[in-house]
Amino acid sequence: MCQRIEPYRLPSGSSDIQTFDIHPDPMNITIPVSVIQSARKLLTRIRFERLKLPVLNHVLVTIDAAGLSLAVTDLDHWLETRVHATIDPFTPGCFLIPAEALKAATRGDKNSSLQFTCSTTADGTTLTLTVSCGGMAVVTVYHPEPAADFPARPALEGRITAMPKETMLALGIVAGSASTDATRYVLNGVLFSPDEGGILIATDGRRLAGAPVRFAGREFVLPNAAVHVLGHPDFTARDAALLQPDAAEDRHVQFRSGPNTLIARRIEGNYPNYRQVIPGHLPESVTIPEPHKSALISWLRSLVGRANSVRLTWENIGLVTLTHRDAENTATTIQVPCAIEGQPPAISFGPQYLADALVIGSTLRLSDGISPGVVTDPSGCYCVLMPCRCVAEAVTEDAARKSPAQAMAA
Repeated sequence: MCQRIEPYRLPSGSSDIQTFDIHPDPMNITIPVSVIQSARKLLTRIRFERLKLPVLNHVLVTIDAAGLSLAVTDLDHWLETRVHATIDPFTPGCFLIPAEALKAATRGDKNSSLQFTCSTTADGTTLTLTVSCGGMAVVTVYHPEPAADFPARPALEGRITAMPKETMLALGIVAGSASTDATRYVLNGVLFSPDEGGILIATDGRRLAGAPVRFAGREFVLPNAAVHVLGHPDFTARDAALLQPDAAEDRHVQFRSGPNTLIARRIEGNYPNYRQVIPGHLPESVTIPEPHKSALISWLRSLVGRANSVRLTWENIGLVTLTHRDAENTATTIQVPCAIEGQPPAISFGPQYLADALVIGSTLRLSDGISPGVVTDPSGCYCVLMPCRCVAEAVTEDAARKSPAQAMAA
């Protein structure tokens, strides 16, 4: 669903939101501790506390006709949330809160409120935090950076596309398959494509996850850091709205869900043709029942770092045998009940990749032992897995090529 809107310009620095003038009387802002705790959990999804530029280690507080908002940025992302607050006297403007002050504010007593007192003089802004801990008032004074030095919020004009919450949930399903290798920059995110009515794609070269969604906007790649923010319950609990700028040179996209807004710089570059990776003919299938799947996933994840692959074989009807060999060639096996259709080939996969794929779906579809397999789910989500060639296979094949005398000598 798309609709054309009138150009809407977001506040973009001191030209729209002014810092406070010099006031002889301080302004008091009272916020429930539970509200500031929830806000911080969202805002710290942008790792602004670790940034080296001092002004970026702050939270921008903006007071306008709509109330009070908190915002952070790492220059590639702008994350903002509106919170309930009592402001006395009400004065539109903005100031900064140091990251340590926001953290200290969350340590107040349960069901209590905290108070920020902001006073501005010719020497700068003084921020006083008063919070109740164990029934006692703890007062801390901070001297934040000037609000005028904080980066401007990107101004966007464009088209809004409805983003159902099911799309936001699907984003979290495929996100784990995106690459984190800095040398493969274009793969460090999730592809939003309008193909076939909408699809999300993520890959790291060894696996590829896809999920059908409702998306009618223009194709773009959203970076992993932005996907991490959108995985917060404040974004997945309700429908959202996506704004894509009309100007092709504008590299930002905006997601808005309730009182929360994320503006992210999209990834530039040509995303690989994911359709070429998906096998067309997969006659054999194996379905792992849900009661057994969680135990299998736990076992596979316990092997991460200890094994390059696990071997899947089907000697017994209704059972899949997974074999792992350690550095001393000691074999560990697990047998899992399953529903088998056809004659699946023996095949090896990376344990982490297979575990992540089974989170997406329960049915493994195969053609042969060297072609990619696909784990599918009735919802339409899928994960393509590249097979591994384990050491045991190589040794067996090498022995088969030798003559009996050579094999005995070896």
